[in-house]
Amino acid sequence: MTKKNKFFKKGIDLQLFASKGMENLDLIVKSELELQEEIKNAIESGDSEAFAKVQIELAKGIEARILQEAKQSMNEDLNDQAVMVKRGLNPLTTEEKAYYNEVISGAGFAGTEKLMPATIFDRVFEDLRQNHPLLSEINFVNTTATTEWITRNNDVEAAWWGILTASITKKLEMAFKKEKTELYKLSAFVPVAKAMLDLGPQWLDRFVREILFESLAIALELAIVAGTGKDQPIGMIKNLVGAVVDGVYPDKTAVVMTDLKPGTLGTKIMAPLTKGGKRAVSSVLLVVNPITYWKKIFPQTTYLTADKTYVYGVLPIPAKVVQSVAVVEDKMIAGMAKDYFMGVGSTQKVEYSDHYKFLEDERTYIAKQYANGKPLDNEGFLVFDISDMEVEIPEV
Repeated sequence: MTKKNKFFKKGIDLQLFASKGMENLDLIVKSELELQEEIKNAIESGDSEAFAKVQIELAKGIEARILQEAKQSMNEDLNDQAVMVKRGLNPLTTEEKAYYNEVISGAGFAGTEKLMPATIFDRVFEDLRQNHPLLSEINFVNTTATTEWITRNNDVEAAWWGILTASITKKLEMAFKKEKTELYKLSAFVPVAKAMLDLGPQWLDRFVREILFESLAIALELAIVAGTGKDQPIGMIKNLVGAVVDGVYPDKTAVVMTDLKPGTLGTKIMAPLTKGGKRAVSSVLLVVNPITYWKKIFPQTTYLTADKTYVYGVLPIPAKVVQSVAVVEDKMIAGMAKDYFMGVGSTQKVEYSDHYKFLEDERTYIAKQYANGKPLDNEGFLVFDISDMEVEIPEV
């Protein structure tokens, strides 16, 4: 089994460590930004061992920060809504509180019989949409207990005037297509110290949500942009009609684009996205790496006005520029957000596993959240090579 096959298995896999040795607050040795980059590299290379180790480091840092904040709030009224918001805490549902209290009373997840409430994951996905521009544009659909999803085939009429006949019925059947919602998982590792359990349900909830948030944010963006399709979602840059080798879809050939002039954008982006004039394109996403944005896009979309103030993000087409670390430098993806489908399934019981051993006195627990995604069709997203794009600051 390859490293990728070990890493991406069916279901999103939350693996939680209950450890005695996680109470030292001096364990933070790297910034969260550095660790996020290491997580990205581990996912891209399919190195599950490296991914697990950097997840532990990330969790240590988050744990230390939350323990410090909890210490500072000892004299605050955590029943006060304003105080809870300030501390990043959420009022828990009855089901969530019962779940976390069972985890705390059992000194970890090992003896917990309850399912992790779906509302915990729902809140994480809501935070992801609010804080990550690309994820905020994607429509996450609950596909629990759903094996197929019906989508519109834009190449065929779905309504007409005339007599209902067998041929018309056949046309109607061709107007829609079934999408399989086979689901995959991603592992997230969370060491839970006794000190964290002692803080109570609200703080434990915040800790679990932050670990899930940091893990899923990077992994989801990578999958949505460049997922190979092998035991993981299919990314925007993949050629759905290309030769699939060992389950991996090939990348689309990037089209060279050297400027952001109206004629270029209209011809290379807007016209192709109408799919031969069969649909109107109201707004487009332009997805680029942050460094590409500042080097190539920002200079061309920022103007000095007559009153000596700058305006930025000015484009001759209805488009929104989104930055994502998942896009490689000097590449740009264009498409409509609604043309990417992301299905998310239900949670499962947290189960015990001894597979990973990185700390002394540790145990690994596994919970599953299911997800999968793909472009609705091969024409939905365009890929451009903008390495030679002109960089000139526009004049008034």
